[in-house]
Amino acid sequence: MKQRASIYFLALAVTLSLAGCAAVFGSSLSADATDSQVLDADTGQPIEGAVVVAYWEMHRGSFAGDSLPCGAADVEEAVTDKDGKFHIPGWGPVHSSCDMRSFDPFLYVFKSGYSFARVGNYPYDPPFVTSTHSEWNGKPIKLKRFPDPDLRKTGIKSYAANFGELNVDELANFIVNFPGECNWRKIPNTLRALMAQAKLFQAVGNPVGSIADEMIIKDNDEAMQKEAPKCGSPKAFIEGLEKAN
Repeated sequence: MKQRASIYFLALAVTLSLAGCAAVFGSSLSADATDSQVLDADTGQPIEGAVVVAYWEMHRGSFAGDSLPCGAADVEEAVTDKDGKFHIPGWGPVHSSCDMRSFDPFLYVFKSGYSFARVGNYPYDPPFVTSTHSEWNGKPIKLKRFPDPDLRKTGIKSYAANFGELNVDELANFIVNFPGECNWRKIPNTLRALMAQAKLFQAVGNPVGSIADEMIIKDNDEAMQKEAPKCGSPKAFIEGLEKAN
């Protein structure tokens, strides 16, 4: 996990050029609020304390006709209550020279002991829009529990792989690819939950780290501060989250 995640941090200088859209000619972007519920896929019972991250990514065309990512329109976080319910606020208007993907927002849902969920809208034409509404508004999201939540039997391998995918393949999209936006500051509860899960893996001899663990490594912390000094130190921010527990 650490070796894979570090590859992303090496790309900071390259991806920073995509991190902002010059709002000269553009659109007025907005998104509706999302209210949903997280349930256990097997029991149907609500899951309390799951973290939910909503992510809207912006894209723009190029002279070659390609679609290029140019920043996160917004990143929001929520935590489910005792009934498994959560609320993601609407936002906008935000002026940008880019548009959003029609299948945004992506919702990432994580709870220790469960396979994370990644859900979004069904893609439709046109592929890029200026306003989005989540198809999961009012619709429950179900998480599948791993048969080995204590990590001590064979289930640890599939659980670790799933956890690594969430950190490296998904959350890195807006944390590392757009460092100048300080998106990691918008998901404190998620970072805290990921670090706690990583410690559980380490306790049973499986050193699977989280993206939060990667951000506090000296070289990565310094690289992110250099690319986006206005965001401050990821290491200091994350250590503050740990002390607040």
